Amino acid sequence: LPGCASMGLDTFGFGVDKAHSERAETLANRGDYAGAAYIYENLARSNRGKSRTGYLQKALAYYQQAGDQASAARIRMALDNEAVSLPNAKAGEIAVMLPFSGAYANASNAIRQGMDTLNTRQPEDKRPQLRYLDSSGGNLATAIKQAQSATLVLGPLSKESVEKITAAADYNSPTIALNQVSDYSRRGIYQFGLSPIAEGEMIADKAWRDGHRTATVIYPQSSWGNRYEEGFRKRWHSLGGSLSSRVIYPQEAQGFTNTVSSAIEKPADAIFIVAKPTNARQIRAQLLFAGSTETAVYAASTAYDRRLYGAKDSDFENVWIPVLPWTVPGAVHTALPSYQELEAGESFNPGLAKFYAFGIDAMLLALNAENLNSGMVLKGATGDLSVDSNGIVRRNMLWLHYKDGTPTRHVPSS
Repeated sequence: LPGCASMGLDTFGFGVDKAHSERAETLANRGDYAGAAYIYENLARSNRGKSRTGYLQKALAYYQQAGDQASAARIRMALDNEAVSLPNAKAGEIAVMLPFSGAYANASNAIRQGMDTLNTRQPEDKRPQLRYLDSSGGNLATAIKQAQSATLVLGPLSKESVEKITAAADYNSPTIALNQVSDYSRRGIYQFGLSPIAEGEMIADKAWRDGHRTATVIYPQSSWGNRYEEGFRKRWHSLGGSLSSRVIYPQEAQGFTNTVSSAIEKPADAIFIVAKPTNARQIRAQLLFAGSTETAVYAASTAYDRRLYGAKDSDFENVWIPVLPWTVPGAVHTALPSYQELEAGESFNPGLAKFYAFGIDAMLLALNAENLNSGMVLKGATGDLSVDSNGIVRRNMLWLHYKDGTPTRHVPSS
């Protein structure tokens, strides 16, 4: 399971980094210091060593010129707190802090199932002992105390709980937190989450690599829709792209004629659809009906319906969509538990598929904890996993492209 280091230390590459730097300086010369700082911050995330430090210093200087003190403080923390390697957790004890009651109980149980299934596959002498601790409600402080003797901590899960441990000056347990609350991790803590913002950024990167420069975003009036749009918009602008329009639709919408009419008023090279499976297909069908057949279309992973994989899905013609490899038949390594393996269990809930996969990958990271800061890439259930120089676990998901109603797989690009 150790993966490979083919991704390297610089996922952008010298030539691309230089182009981004030139873009940042152009923005700064125009007085857009915040925009320049954002580009340098992203460059720092994709580099290590002296290059990373230099980009962070540039970002700090421009955030200060922009008067953004909160971002400047964040960069100072990144300069002060480099991510460190975690201990070898194999054959040791891992404390897993999850909320087993309340709103996150079902998700926690699915995560636990994913962890247990992968852990039981390990040889006995390399199988860590998992000690589950309830971090729900007012139990977090007790769980933290009980976890102190463990070799490694996995969790907690909720954003509020992760924020508490990352902000606590006296918290010093080696930890892989199961949510992402910032772009930088303090010393000894890694953050791993299924972030809509990060996915939005990844989709923007893909559309840009495909040669598109103008885009329209169609997304629901909801907190999750806003996060996808935010990630896409900020990354798109940092790359030099422009947004033709941003079209918001009600979550409970039954028809999308007006939504699509608004979306195609201004020409765009690409359209990004954020929607659940049924709505996404209705929107795409309306776009086709309106004559928008040549414009490239990208969809958030929320639009993927595993039940339709392998069947004719004509409404999704010429759509690119990132998905969890675990939900695509035959797409994950045989060393990992398959979808079918967990589906055979009595308590399996297909609506929680991403949490089973998340649990598998959390355990995969724990089993390789001592090597996470080396630039290695792990082929996981939620995507290709790597840790950036800020201690954030990044995911490159599997891309599907629908042609003649049939999806074909495309290997994630670094």
